[in-house]
Amino acid sequence: MNVQDILRLPSMKGAQIIAGEPQKHRLVTTISVLEVSEPSLYSQMPIKGEYSGNELVLTSFAQIAENVEKQLEIVSILHQHNQLGIILYYVGLIMPKVSDELLTKMNELKMILILMPVNRIDLRYSEVISEALSYINGEENELDPQQDILLETIRQLPAPNQIETALSILSDKFKCSLFIKSRENEVLLSKAWPRSLDQSLREIIADKSESDATKNSPIELNQIYYFQTNTRLALAALETHYYLAIFKKEPLAEKQHAGIKTIIEKTIKYFGEEQLLNTGQQFFSACQTGDYHTAALLAQKEGIDISKPLKLYCMQREKVKRSGRISQLNGIYYKEQDLEWIVGNVEEQSLQNIFSTNELNSDFFFISGEFTGLISISTQMTVIKKQIDDSKRVFPKKHCFYPEDLYLLQDVTLDTELIYLERYLEEELIETLAVYFLDCDENINETSNVLFLHNNTIKYRLKRAQERLKVSFSHTASRYLLIKNLIYFRKYPQKRL
Repeated sequence: MNVQDILRLPSMKGAQIIAGEPQKHRLVTTISVLEVSEPSLYSQMPIKGEYSGNELVLTSFAQIAENVEKQLEIVSILHQHNQLGIILYYVGLIMPKVSDELLTKMNELKMILILMPVNRIDLRYSEVISEALSYINGEENELDPQQDILLETIRQLPAPNQIETALSILSDKFKCSLFIKSRENEVLLSKAWPRSLDQSLREIIADKSESDATKNSPIELNQIYYFQTNTRLALAALETHYYLAIFKKEPLAEKQHAGIKTIIEKTIKYFGEEQLLNTGQQFFSACQTGDYHTAALLAQKEGIDISKPLKLYCMQREKVKRSGRISQLNGIYYKEQDLEWIVGNVEEQSLQNIFSTNELNSDFFFISGEFTGLISISTQMTVIKKQIDDSKRVFPKKHCFYPEDLYLLQDVTLDTELIYLERYLEEELIETLAVYFLDCDENINETSNVLFLHNNTIKYRLKRAQERLKVSFSHTASRYLLIKNLIYFRKYPQKRL
């Protein structure tokens, strides 16, 4: 069903699209409820590709009904995870009204915003969920009319990981588990339904000694029977043979089997075989979704010892579009939109050598602290992602950001103790301090070069700033407090006096 079909449900009577109107023909494969409205609680959401991109979220923004800023932040997070849109309840009762900022944001992100009838306390999430899922389940045995819509939806999926996201769409729609594997039964991409079955089904696949075609072979798993169908994908243009394993609680109808197989074959042909060969994609996805067993196997395959300290590197390429990984770093590589990640064992290598090759001269490079265990990878990724924009704002002269830079940025918040620089110093003195401490590592010569001033002028300004602030730059605690305030000055320019 698509968005227009949703609006025709009896439980949706009186609902209307108030943002994202051009998306009304988009396919809907599932509906969920958003109960938590605190943005910080979404930091552990799985990596993109876990969600199908065709999910509608029901919410009333109950906890943040009057906090437009947090509403916009939640919408941005949902967009990052490819959610289709929101069905908004209880406006006039919980949320006073829909803000213009929210409407603008939804339109900018091309997300659907459906407004339920206002001032209606009798509306229930469960009614829409029940009717929508009944409608979707009724479509399961009628794939042909939906095949063109599914293919068109998949064709428009954003990079990267389109094949994996396509598996999510099909898995959610047909309530089945899908595994693309090699002739040797190595799982290349998978989407289990429910997701918790992934590892158990992988073990069943690994126990099979061949990939011969079978149809609806019963298997027992946790005292529940599933029906397994194996088939070879018809990809004559590719030298490598690929296979599809489908697991479903009910026997797979021939029409379903043929339709799923055709859609997956066309998806692979359209987006390319390389997505099936991307170990990094599988590794990072497994870490983000908590499948550490699979992640450990992939790490071992790539020669990474997970019992030893690990380090995560991230590169954002902005000005020059180039392909290929950072040649001097060893580890598992993964590309996610404009971010490239490498994780590997800590090595004694000089990052200065990387920069001397001019390989990264127009890019931004972020380095995590050392950590142990695969469970920390998603946490480290979140720390880096949160600091990217602030890093470039606070340290505009830098292209490489070390762990201590990120920790400093994380330590400076809106609650940081302030000494109110602008009460005591004019802007040219504050800028001199910022360049000296943040950009030039307290080097007089470098500071004078950046500001095009004589060394003595820099020394005079530093002395004058100390006198006015009544602090000593040689005193460790005072210097640390000053540096935090300089970071605050650049990190939150809108909060200046």
